[in-house]
Amino acid sequence: MLTLTEEHYIFLKEYSDLLFTIDEAFDYIVKSFSDLSKTEGNRLLGDIFQALPQVAAANEQLILLFQDNQQLQKTVKDISHVADQVELLLQYFEDLPVRQEIILQKLYPSFAQWHKSIQQELNPYIQS
Repeated sequence: MLTLTEEHYIFLKEYSDLLFTIDEAFDYIVKSFSDLSKTEGNRLLGDIFQALPQVAAANEQLILLFQDNQQLQKTVKDISHVADQVELLLQYFEDLPVRQEIILQKLYPSFAQWHKSIQQELNPYIQS
């Protein structure tokens, strides 16, 4: 297993925290579809769209850092499934019922599955 510097550890921890924040935002958005008191769904969706390029940039760093870990690299690259769902969402963004369905049935499940997979790969490095 790769020995991490303190800088690498901090990077991985912040990356992990960002993914958990995105997951929580998706959870809020999904709940806002049926709970009208949750009024920040659109803002949070915008925040997610702003965060995804940061995730992509961090993924490039992960690939370099873990160049000897093929499984982790494959898992990082599997974010392409999430990107596919983002593209689909953008095609139907103005159609609110379709947007909600895509988030609920495709985008959030795709992100959640990828997040779970990448977290399993990262946990041995960030849990002490």
